[in-house]
Amino acid sequence: MTTHFQMTFHSPLGWFRAVSDNTALIRLDWDQSLWNTPDRPDDVSRETITQLKEYFAGQRRSFDLPINPERKSETARHWLDIMMQIPYGSTITYKEFAAAAGKPQAQRAAGTACASNPIPIIFPCHRIIRSDGTLGHYGGGSSLPPNNTSNLARKLALISLESQYI
Repeated sequence: MTTHFQMTFHSPLGWFRAVSDNTALIRLDWDQSLWNTPDRPDDVSRETITQLKEYFAGQRRSFDLPINPERKSETARHWLDIMMQIPYGSTITYKEFAAAAGKPQAQRAAGTACASNPIPIIFPCHRIIRSDGTLGHYGGGSSLPPNNTSNLARKLALISLESQYI
C-alpha cells in the first residue's frame, strides 16, 4: 500500500489539497470546504502549495514539480502532457487540443481527458473551451458535475486570472 502525503491551501477559489506519494504529485483536490483529514505534508506537497500560491499571486506561469498522475494510462498521460503545453493566458478549443494530441477527430476524447484530469491548474484543462467561444464544462477536481455553475465560474476565474497577468 502506498503512503500518501497531503497539504491544504485556501485560495481565492476554494480549498486545494496537494496529494503526493513522497516522490511525485499524484492528485490535486479542489473543493469549496476544508477536508476533515489533517495535513501530512512532504517536500512535494509543500512545494506544490508554494507554487500554487505563486500562481494565484500572478508570479508563476508554469509549474516545476515531479508529477505522476495516479491511475493514468500511457494514453491518458499523453493527453495530459499535450494539455500542459497550452501557453499561460491563452485558450484553445477542444478540436485544437485533439489535433495537438495527434487525434484531430477525437474531440470527445479531448473532453474526456479534461474531465478526468486529476491535477487541475497544473494540467491546465481550464484553458480548453468550445469552438463557439463558450466555456464548455469544467470539473476542476471538484465532486460537483462539470456543468455546475460554480465549476464554470471557477474555470472563468482561472482564465481571467491568467489574462490579467499577461
